Amino acid sequence: MPEPDHGHHHSEGHIPPPAPPRQRRVLGFRPLHVVLGALILVLILVLYLLLTARAGY
Repeated sequence: MPEPDHGHHHSEGHIPPPAPPRQRRVLGFRPLHVVLGALILVLILVLYLLLTARAGY
């Protein structure tokens, strides 16, 4: 008994369209955002070290 056709046409030679290219991610973030976040953290660390060195610790 053939399967009923529910309006879906499947051709044997049909190739699905390629998936859209995904953006590169580093732990879920875009690489530019990772670099900017690292620069901000380094800036905060340098400011902290300058302030503590000036205070005489």
